[in-house]
This record gives sequence, structure tokens and C-alpha cells, in this order.
Amino acid sequence: MNDRRDLVIDLNTFEFKKSIDASFGTDFTDEVTLMEPVDVHIDLYKDKDSVIVTGTVNTSVEESCARCLKPVVIQIRGTIEATYVHEIMLKSVDDAGKDELENVIKLEGELLDLSDRVIEAIIVEVPLKTLCSKDCAGLCPACGTNLNENPDHKCQDRVIVDDSWHKAISELKTKLKN
Repeated sequence: MNDRRDLVIDLNTFEFKKSIDASFGTDFTDEVTLMEPVDVHIDLYKDKDSVIVTGTVNTSVEESCARCLKPVVIQIRGTIEATYVHEIMLKSVDDAGKDELENVIKLEGELLDLSDRVIEAIIVEVPLKTLCSKDCAGLCPACGTNLNENPDHKCQDRVIVDDSWHKAISELKTKLKN
């Protein structure tokens, strides 16, 4: 396993192109729960005023199902795309043009830390809503029983929750109809 410091690149150590192939442990980031090592391939292309960074990130993460809370392992195949530009070049772009620049990052100094780009590539691939299966039944809203494991569940202690917000919306809809 590599050390995270291997993603800090001294731009003076290469002239035009540099490639990085590395593998990092499951403790690489606290942002998500990693289930396997993070495999990274990065290519850096340097010219006079910028450094273009492209690459891939492969790993798997664990998320909770949004309906039943069961752990779900998600395979991640992330993409790294960034252009680091010297501040002088960014100043030459007017304010309207800066909004159109995607993945353009100000290059400060001669050291380039790519660990944030790797973490970003992982997080972007994690779905906003994770499901263990597309037909997950979820949990009983009254008692919390997993309805996937107990499909015939009928809750005897069903409690009506006083939900004033939904009640107010329902009353408003009724008034608008009349």
C-alpha cells in the first residue's frame, strides 16, 4: 500500500508527462466507508502555464439502503479531471468567463496535492439515494420491522403520528378545491 503523501507531486520532478499508479488502504478518507483498497491511475501533462490531470479511481464503498437501512456495497469507478492553472492565467480571464471554467483550479506553488481529486472522484460516484434492491419494501413506519424480511407483517400497534405540517397541507388542498 502506498502512503497518501505519494499523491503530493513536485512539479519540478518531470518535464512534460508523469504517470502515477498507486493503491491506498481503506483508511484513505473518512468521507465514506471504504470496503476495499483505492486503486488510482493518474496522468499529469504539464505545459508552461498549466497542468492537466486525468485519471481513474477504483474502489468500493458501503452505504445504507435509504428504505430499509441494510448495508449496501457499491462499486466505484471514478474519473479524475482537473486543470491546474497559474494565478496569472486566471486573472486574464474576465469574471463572466471564470464561471464557465469547469474543474479549473488555481495552481499555487510547485507542489500539487492530488488526494482531494481522488476523494472527489469517489464521492461523486456515490448515489444520492442508495437502495439494496429496486423493489425494497423498507421499514414499517409504525414499529420499524424490515418489510423485506417480513412481507406479511401487519402492525398491531399502529400509532397515528400527529404530523401538523401534512395536516395543514391537506386542509389547504381541501379549501382550494371548495
